[in-house]
Amino acid sequence: MTKPAKRTQKDLIGVYLKRQAWILFILIVIASILDVAWLHSGLIVAKSSAIGALLSFATQAVFAGFIFWHTGYRARGRIVSQLYRGQMIKWLLTVFGFALIFIIIKPLSAPALFIGFIVMQISHSWMLWHIR
Repeated sequence: MTKPAKRTQKDLIGVYLKRQAWILFILIVIASILDVAWLHSGLIVAKSSAIGALLSFATQAVFAGFIFWHTGYRARGRIVSQLYRGQMIKWLLTVFGFALIFIIIKPLSAPALFIGFIVMQISHSWMLWHIR
């Protein structure tokens, strides 16, 4: 006997994107408190880590939008092409995003920028690991 196909996880991905937005907010608050209380850098570290985290969040959201553009068994070819297209656009946005950040934002703390980006990448990977 055949089983009906499982529903897409589009709603679940939306929930995880909202959770990641909360992680983004918490990261910004923690970086700001740390910067004001301990580093005294005039919020340069907090701003840099927030920008890095925001870049990671934005590229992940764009990728999620591309993944769920098409759904269903009949659209499997288009779904695979959207995966490749979404990944390509995600990497291009990341590279150009970092380039624009380093060109436009002055003063900037590069280690804080990368730490913010990496923390969001880790949180994204952790959340994907827990999707059923």
